[in-house]
Amino acid sequence: MTGVSLDLRTQSYGSPQQPQNGSLQIQNGFIVRKSSRMSLSGSREKDKLLLVLCRYLSRKKVVMLILVSFALMAFLSGFFTTNREDSSESTIFDHFNDAYNTSLQFSRKFGSQKDDNSSIQTTLSVCEENPPIHHFSPPLSSESTIFHSNFCQNFAFPPPPPGDRRRPGPRPCPVCYLPVEEAIASMPRVPSPSPVLNHLTYFHEERSTKTEPHEGSDFGGYPSLKQRNESFEIKESMTVHCGFVKGCRPGYKTGFDIDISDLVELEQFHDIIVASAIFGNYDVIQQPTKISDHAIKNIPFYMFIDEETESYMRNSSLLDYRMKVGLWRIIVVHNIPYTDSRRNGKVPKLLLHRLFPNVKYSIWIDGKLQLVVDPYKLLERFLWRHNATFAISKHYRRFDVFEEAEANKAAGKYDNKSIDYQIDFYRNEGLTPYSEAKLPIISDVPEGCVIIREHIPITNLFTCLWFNEVDRFTSRDQLSFAAVRDKIMGQVDWSVNMFMDCERRNFVIQAYHRDLLEHMPPPNLRRNRDSIPVSVSVRGNPIGRNPVKKSPVKRGKGERRTRSRRHSKNPSNRDNMVF
Repeated sequence: MTGVSLDLRTQSYGSPQQPQNGSLQIQNGFIVRKSSRMSLSGSREKDKLLLVLCRYLSRKKVVMLILVSFALMAFLSGFFTTNREDSSESTIFDHFNDAYNTSLQFSRKFGSQKDDNSSIQTTLSVCEENPPIHHFSPPLSSESTIFHSNFCQNFAFPPPPPGDRRRPGPRPCPVCYLPVEEAIASMPRVPSPSPVLNHLTYFHEERSTKTEPHEGSDFGGYPSLKQRNESFEIKESMTVHCGFVKGCRPGYKTGFDIDISDLVELEQFHDIIVASAIFGNYDVIQQPTKISDHAIKNIPFYMFIDEETESYMRNSSLLDYRMKVGLWRIIVVHNIPYTDSRRNGKVPKLLLHRLFPNVKYSIWIDGKLQLVVDPYKLLERFLWRHNATFAISKHYRRFDVFEEAEANKAAGKYDNKSIDYQIDFYRNEGLTPYSEAKLPIISDVPEGCVIIREHIPITNLFTCLWFNEVDRFTSRDQLSFAAVRDKIMGQVDWSVNMFMDCERRNFVIQAYHRDLLEHMPPPNLRRNRDSIPVSVSVRGNPIGRNPVKKSPVKRGKGERRTRSRRHSKNPSNRDNMVF
């Protein structure tokens, strides 16, 4: 009974003991184990071995030998890691070369070109144009609203709101936008035609030489006056200077350098992007609002910053591990080409088509602006509804370039001599003050903080030539806009949609620059200052005060009684000013 019960118990636990080769012996249902003498002897031998090793390792020569071997292993591991990183980098750019099919080999060579104004010989190479963009439109759900073209047909554009002493400066005006679903449905399925120009390439020059005064920068390639004038002769195939002259991969060893992981991100295909920049830690990032779920999913937001701004963001814990701040994907730029932060901001502002070669539409907003309307609505309102390819708002007050130049000089926006040189240069080229004779052109001065564009050859050429003027002369892009626009419009059937500034203020909110914010009093102090009670008279008596009868003042015969009405100043009016 005892043996049977033990056998059943072992089987009930799922581990019945089966004899193997007769080596396992069972006595009265129990397993006979070996004695523990072998285990004790083994542990003693291990202890002796450890003692011998400790005595041996305590010698100085042995310790030094071990340290040297560890150092050698660390060196070899770092060497192989570096090789793997180099190979991965080359693999990434092999992918770029396959995509572009150029691989730093250029189709043409402009060798030993001698300029009329210089005896120095330079060699220019040509960066091939990007491959055709595979345009695609995001699919609409089956429940989406059918597009109605007459949604804004009965909308009457109101005049700009009148001025107000309590709220000086320009103000927004109502704008009719289509619903997001209808705006997406109105997106063109094919790119807009580019008049005359169909093939655009860019100069590449490893070493640039300055041969003329006011000739630009090393980043722009120092184009001569002859090359500048030739770039305004619109042809079917053209090659122009357009920044990044030291390489054919903008952002890779060209100045304005970008990390490889970010370059891979910029090479992706997108229908629409929104871009901005903050250099010199000059502005505070403003988060977009009222953005649809479809736009958040399909439209990336990119913010270019320099290392100074990145350091501030990291110290302020604004930048997370994904390199994002809210909707903005942060792109850090190294080796910025200019010492002026405003001029550095012109690189992504005007050369987005070079940084994003596979993007169809782009919306640029300055770093101080907050976007409060969905990007699809903006593109439909200012591009697709008008069959336009480039849209920018006009200045709220000035229409004439010469008046804009004087305003810049009065405000100290730039060196006065440089502004005078640029304006005299354009005047000698034939630029005239704005008048009604230029209609349907409604202004020569833009408010360039917002640019909405389609990336096609003619708009890419326009922004390239506009950037070249900013690079050659002053960084005030309002002064060079009309000169470039008029030269292109004089040769091809192309125009710019210049909309009202109050319309621009409808979809962006302008914030203060960081330096102004830092010098402002704290919100609590301002709130307390604004909440100072002001005496309000009720039936002739002020609230909270007892009427005090003043004794009349005796005046001489020659004195006149003067009356002065003093108006109480409201401190909150200063906070409502729009800059």
